[in-house]
Amino acid sequence: MRRYRQDRIFRGVANPTRRSILERLYQRELTVLELWEPFRITQPSLSKHLAVLRDSGLIAVRRSGRHRYYRLNPEPLVQIAAWAAQFRDVRDPSGHVWRLGQVNQRKDT
Repeated sequence: MRRYRQDRIFRGVANPTRRSILERLYQRELTVLELWEPFRITQPSLSKHLAVLRDSGLIAVRRSGRHRYYRLNPEPLVQIAAWAAQFRDVRDPSGHVWRLGQVNQRKDT
C-alpha cells in the first residue's frame, strides 16, 4: 500500500466522530441528515468529517435527487488490517514474543 494512501486512511479513522460515522455506515447507507442526527456537532463540522472520510476512500457518496447517500467502502479497512497483521507477534526488549491474538482472547478472572 502506498504511504500517502495509508496516511489518509489512518487520518480518516483517527477521530472518534469519524469512527462513529463509519460504524453507522457499516449498518446501512445513510443521508447526511440521518448521519447528523445523533451527533452534537454543526452541519459544517459533519461536512468536514465526511470530506476527510471521502478523501481517504473510506466512504462513497451517490446523489439521488436532492439527497446524497453515503455508504461504507470497506476496502481501505481491509488494507489497513492486512498491514497491521504483520505486527501480530510483538517482541519486547527482553526478547519475549507477545502474540496479540492471544491477548485479545484472554479472559480476566
